[in-house]
Amino acid sequence: MKKNSTKRIIIIASLSAITLSIFAGCQKKTDDTAASANPSQTAEASPESGGTVLVGTGAYPNPYTYQDDDGTIKGIDIDLLRAVFEGSSYDLEIEATEFASVLAGLDTDRYQIGANSFSKTAEREEKYLFSKPIYRNPLGVVVPIDSDIDSFDDLAGKVTSGEPSISYSVIIENYNKENPDNPITINYTEKDLVLQFQDVIDGVSDFKLESAITASIILKSSGLDKQLKVVELPADAVKSRSAYSYYIFPKTDEGEALRDFVNGRLAELRTDGTLQELYQTYFGGDYLPSDDEFNSK
Repeated sequence: MKKNSTKRIIIIASLSAITLSIFAGCQKKTDDTAASANPSQTAEASPESGGTVLVGTGAYPNPYTYQDDDGTIKGIDIDLLRAVFEGSSYDLEIEATEFASVLAGLDTDRYQIGANSFSKTAEREEKYLFSKPIYRNPLGVVVPIDSDIDSFDDLAGKVTSGEPSISYSVIIENYNKENPDNPITINYTEKDLVLQFQDVIDGVSDFKLESAITASIILKSSGLDKQLKVVELPADAVKSRSAYSYYIFPKTDEGEALRDFVNGRLAELRTDGTLQELYQTYFGGDYLPSDDEFNSK
């Protein structure tokens, strides 16, 4: 009886060991799966340790951010960011997504940086951190070449188009809230800018609010500059949008550290002429923010 009892004890102990081993294996698999689902848990980005920095971009419009024929993401926002991280301990990855998903990805910590010619607004400043301004980005109004529209006030009561969530649509939405008696009619669309500009020619829209840089480049490259012109608005024409573009970051300790790293590198690239070279390549002109504007942010 004593031998049988001893055998039972050994069997029970062996089964317990196997059970614990299986549980430990399952637990490790669960932990590994969770880590894979949230890379920031395994490679948290910081200036000291490096790690993976995933950048979200809408990859539109050119020349800020776009995909070429083979799918490579390019544009001044992207090329400048690559220059910022060149030689650093970070592993930079760029992911193209819907524009609205860039902000959603920052909210959920999927993305560490948003790069899509982001303008600064009060609403965005409540949720995100901003880099120093990376270039001047004046606002423009695209109108027929014989139009007498020459200021933002002239847009009251007119009709336009716009993509949901982008800053130009938000500007018009805010204007309508403040001027309910004479609002601007905005028809939301997913059309690209060339088609939206064509709508202005066809009389479907009275104007299109857009970056003066983007509008001028697209009108020239598409040949629409024979029928449309860009009225560049002064920097203070719209109080809710700054006339500069920025990178944006989550409002977290990690986001703050990453923003500070990017700002330091932007200052270096400003001094060594890299910024000016990129402006010439993509914009064909100098859109460097003034020293006061750059250092005040």
